[in-house]
Amino acid sequence: MAYRACFEIPQTDKKHFKGSAPNLLMKLVEEIRGAVEIKLSFFLYNNPYLHSKLEELANRGCKITVFSIPLNGYDPKRVLIFKNNYQDSFWSSKKEYAEKIYKRIEAGIPNFELRIFPHTYIWVRQKFSRGKELYSLHNKSILAKFPDGRTKCISSSCNFAFGDPKHSENYLLVEDDRNTALMFETYFQLLEQHSLSQNEYRAFSDKSYDFEYLVEPTNLQDIFHTCYFTAPFIKYENMGSNHYVQKKIIDFIKTAKQRIYTCSQHFSDYESFDPYAQSIVKAISEVATERQLELKILKQTRQRHQKQGTRTTSAEKIFKQIKNTEQRYLSPIIHDKFIIVDNKILITTANFTSTQFAWAERHNMAYFVVSENKNYIIQNTFSEINSFHFVEDIDLVNSYVSHFNNLWSMANVII
Repeated sequence: MAYRACFEIPQTDKKHFKGSAPNLLMKLVEEIRGAVEIKLSFFLYNNPYLHSKLEELANRGCKITVFSIPLNGYDPKRVLIFKNNYQDSFWSSKKEYAEKIYKRIEAGIPNFELRIFPHTYIWVRQKFSRGKELYSLHNKSILAKFPDGRTKCISSSCNFAFGDPKHSENYLLVEDDRNTALMFETYFQLLEQHSLSQNEYRAFSDKSYDFEYLVEPTNLQDIFHTCYFTAPFIKYENMGSNHYVQKKIIDFIKTAKQRIYTCSQHFSDYESFDPYAQSIVKAISEVATERQLELKILKQTRQRHQKQGTRTTSAEKIFKQIKNTEQRYLSPIIHDKFIIVDNKILITTANFTSTQFAWAERHNMAYFVVSENKNYIIQNTFSEINSFHFVEDIDLVNSYVSHFNNLWSMANVII
C-alpha cells in the first residue's frame, strides 16, 4: 500500500484556464495516465485541460465515466480568465465551459460517458428558480484501474474547475489498499445506479424540477474501516452515512494525546440544523480542555464571509477559552480539508459545517418556485456527498504538517 499527497499554494489571485490549482491538476493527470478504466466524481466538471487529457485516454481505449451535476448548478457570471503564463486573458463563465464540454460528450466520444446526479438538499424553505438549487454532490474523487491490476483512489479538496479562484489545495492518492478500493468501488457502483445518462436527465428535466429527484439509501455493513463516503444513497449499520462518519471523526479526535491541527475552508460544525447530529467543534474542545493538547485551528472564513456566520463566531469563542490554543485564518486562500491528530490524519473533501453532518431520510424539503408562486414539499434524503480517509502513516502526516505550517505562517491571528 502506498500513500502520496500533492499540494499547491497560490502565488497569484488571478483565475487560470486550468482552474484554482494548475500544477496540482497536471500532477493528477500524470497519475492517471495509462489507466484502462477511470471513474470520476466531481462537483463541477468544466475544466477544458482536464477534459482534453481524459478524452485522449478515452481515444486510446480507456473507459471513462464522469459523474457530475446538472448545468443548472454552474455559475453563469463571466469572469476574467488567464492562460499560458498569465500573460493572455479572456472573459468566460463556469457555465459556459460546462455547456461546451457537456455538449461535446453528448455528441459522442468513444469510451466516454457523462452521468448526471441531480439530487438536491435543503433543510429549510428556500426560494427557487432554475440555477439556484443546492446539489448534494460535493465530492471530488477518482478511481483509476491499470492494466497490471493496480488501483489508484484519489480524493481532493480541489474542484479542478474552470473559473475557480486561486486556493491552497491538496490531493491524497491511495494505491492498492483493499479497504479504500472496496469503498470506492461500492460508492461508484451506487452512484451509477442513482445517476442518469444525459438523455435520461433531459427526459427527467422536461417534466420535473431537479429537487423532485428522489433518492433512497442502501444500508451497508462497515467493512471499510479507513475510508468512507457520505451520500444520500448510503447508510452504514442502519445509520445515516453523515451521522456515522461524524461519529468516526469524533472517535478519531478522542484518541488525541499531544496535538490537534485542523485545516479547512469552513470550521463551523456547531449546533447543526439536524438535532441528531453531534458537533466536531465540541468534541475537539472537550478533548483539548481535558488533556491540555496543542490545538491549532486554521481556516479560510470568519463570520463576515458566511451566511451562517454566527456558528463560526460561536466556535471561535469556544476555542478562545482553551489553553494552548491558537486560531488563524487566511482568506480567501485556504480550501484544504484535513485534521491531524498526533501522528494520524483525516483527509476529506468535506467542509466542517452545520450541514455536512446532517442526515435525514424522507426529510421534508420545502421549495417555493417564484415563477409559479407555488410551494413544493418534497420528501427526500438530506445528505451531502463527500469522501473521508483515516490514515496512520508518519511520512504522509509529516507532509501535511509541512503544508499546514506553510499556510499557518501566512495566516492572520484571530484575537
